[in-house]
Amino acid sequence: MRFLSLSFMLAFAVSVLALTITEPNNNDQVDLSQPYTVKWTTVGSDPNNFTLVLVNSVGHNIQKTIAEMVQSSKSEYTIDKVWGIPVANGYQFNFLSAQKENTGILAQSSQFNVTKVGEAPKSHTATATATATHTASTSTPTSAASKVLT
Repeated sequence: MRFLSLSFMLAFAVSVLALTITEPNNNDQVDLSQPYTVKWTTVGSDPNNFTLVLVNSVGHNIQKTIAEMVQSSKSEYTIDKVWGIPVANGYQFNFLSAQKENTGILAQSSQFNVTKVGEAPKSHTATATATATHTASTSTPTSAASKVLT
């Protein structure tokens, strides 16, 4: 019993000293249509960088990579804006390990609510439209050519 208590206390002490997301806080109202800063604390034994991922598993299946190779030592990262997700409750930020030998979630924020999201830049819309148009136009001649050959 004494060994179990000592093991638990040691594990708890180590977790307190690890990478910890300090903002957003529980139930914060977050507007992702404008820049938003995620903040954290770190210790010397934390990895040098991580991947920042926005998730929501409360009624949604959202897992959106926001940034890769975020430097842990910076203690904050400002997101320009986020689009392509629903306005909803129950979002969290996960810090995922960028190291092959240490995979998984390094830290997870409290749940927060997204109140607004940004609009996709016009370049993203134009690319999707151009791709769809190109696909449609190339499929028509192929169909016509196969009819002529038969």
